[in-house]
Amino acid sequence: MPQADMNPFALAVLTHEIKQPLTAILSNAQAASRFLALDMPDLQEVRAALDDIIADARRTDEVLLRLQAFVTTGAQELTHLDINSIVRETIELVGSTTAAQGVTTTMVLADDLPLAKGDYIQLRQVLLNLIRNAFETMAEVEDEGRTLVVRTLSTAPGTITVEVQDNGPGIDETTLAHMFDPSFTTKAGGMGLGLAVCRSIIGVHGGWIWATQNPDRGLTLSFTIRGGL
Repeated sequence: MPQADMNPFALAVLTHEIKQPLTAILSNAQAASRFLALDMPDLQEVRAALDDIIADARRTDEVLLRLQAFVTTGAQELTHLDINSIVRETIELVGSTTAAQGVTTTMVLADDLPLAKGDYIQLRQVLLNLIRNAFETMAEVEDEGRTLVVRTLSTAPGTITVEVQDNGPGIDETTLAHMFDPSFTTKAGGMGLGLAVCRSIIGVHGGWIWATQNPDRGLTLSFTIRGGL
């Protein structure tokens, strides 16, 4: 992946997107090492950790190649997609994080959605980033109170909407207005690229992405894409 072929923004995007899977790979490698250090190693747990490492490495390679193509040339691989399948797969991908952080996850999926035309990897990455954002937001909430709801619905003919709702502390109006801007971040050491990349991907899919404060507590991040063949 030659750096000379990429502008600074593209390089920053790829750096941002590789940090999360690398953290998961490191965590599983450390877990495998701990299991092997036991007097009677649990080989089943070691195999499970190694399987997760292999899966994360393969998925990271796939995502990086696709995102590199997107941020440098705008390239996409368009197919007809079942959005509900993307939601289910993404929830499965974050299963270990969900368990570790004590998050209760609910999927509310409409059963009458049309197929959408889009790039599967890119849309999965958008949803993954929105869920990660929700996890980070809810880190400030007591363990037993963390809930995540992912919904799909058709709000207008030919339009599919996906919502990711958390019950975190919410955000201030300034953050709400600028959270999708490149380089805007409230995290120490953060680059502010995750949500900006999401906005770019949804934009080239002909959709919109936005955030709203929940009436009681927390935030809902939503995006739309076109449905129909």
